[in-house]
Amino acid sequence: MYRKKFIAFIDILGFGSLVEQSAQIPDIAKSIHDALVSMNPSLLQETMYGSLNEEEIPKDELEEAKEIAAFMAAKLSQLSPVTISYFSDSLVLSAEADDIVASQIILELLAKLSIKLWDEHSLLIRGGITLGDLVHDDNGPLFGPAMNQAYFLESKEAVSPRIIFDKHCIEAFRKIRTFEIFEPLISEDENYCYMSLPSSFRYITTSSTLAFSRSLQLETIEKAQAGTFQKIQAIIDSNPPSRVKDKYLWLKNEMGQM
Repeated sequence: MYRKKFIAFIDILGFGSLVEQSAQIPDIAKSIHDALVSMNPSLLQETMYGSLNEEEIPKDELEEAKEIAAFMAAKLSQLSPVTISYFSDSLVLSAEADDIVASQIILELLAKLSIKLWDEHSLLIRGGITLGDLVHDDNGPLFGPAMNQAYFLESKEAVSPRIIFDKHCIEAFRKIRTFEIFEPLISEDENYCYMSLPSSFRYITTSSTLAFSRSLQLETIEKAQAGTFQKIQAIIDSNPPSRVKDKYLWLKNEMGQM
């Protein structure tokens, strides 16, 4: 029954506290709603296999281009499917271990999602990525040793706003020649390889296909990157609880290193 899969378990940091505040502050409730909508599997599927640089397409050709893009995305999703489950503020994505395209699509998607949630909602994510035995069906069961391990990595090991890789998982990725493109997405400390908001900015703006597009989407990401250090400092200066402040101090240091 089990299949060998790459799996990513992702969680929004501080979500419970935000929900508590939302009862008194309607703007927070709307922000939570919009953030969760952006994590919805149907919306993620729409952009998972690429997006159009619409501003470069003549208006009379745009509808046809959208149809072609949708057709290609549907075919790619059949050839290299990514399974997505979504509950509360958590997201699980998985792909077959031998599906190079799908597994790397997950990494690209997580980098873009990390930036989007930060830029639009000032939210950070944390997670774990591993490779192992898993049952993960669309709109169906999700369980297995790999799920347990991904959850453990997120909840017990990641600590800071980052997505950490099991050692054997990152080694498997690095055996794939095309993974060279994703190396800017990976940072390391003495214990783990991981991706974070700063490394997502680094990858998207230097190595991804989007980096060479000069599109409005890239401009938005570059603008978000330019304002991130100041945004982090403002949160630190607001004197949040120490356990929260520590996470932003870690993030500030990561931005400084980048």
